[in-house]
Amino acid sequence: MATSGTYVTEVPLKGTAEKHYKRWRNENHAFPDAVGHHIQSVTVHDGEWDSHGAIKIWNYTLNGKQEVFKERREIDDEKKTSLAADMDDHVIKA
Repeated sequence: MATSGTYVTEVPLKGTAEKHYKRWRNENHAFPDAVGHHIQSVTVHDGEWDSHGAIKIWNYTLNGKQEVFKERREIDDEKKTSLAADMDDHVIKA
């Protein structure tokens, strides 16, 4: 059964906003190495890692359960925003 709803939190991050935008924009493949206990894998299903409209599949653990998130990435480099819209129309902003 899929989890639904909204979860919002603030997480203190070390480093510049530019550095974190670059990670969300270009380096999703590195997330499992950094937080493998939460995110087991990220793979590209369609497009390229850093392309607007790319579809990625995230395998992660939430409350001890394996979950899958299939996203379509929307990128705005001018505003430095990244929007991950899942294929079930839930939206996660990063």
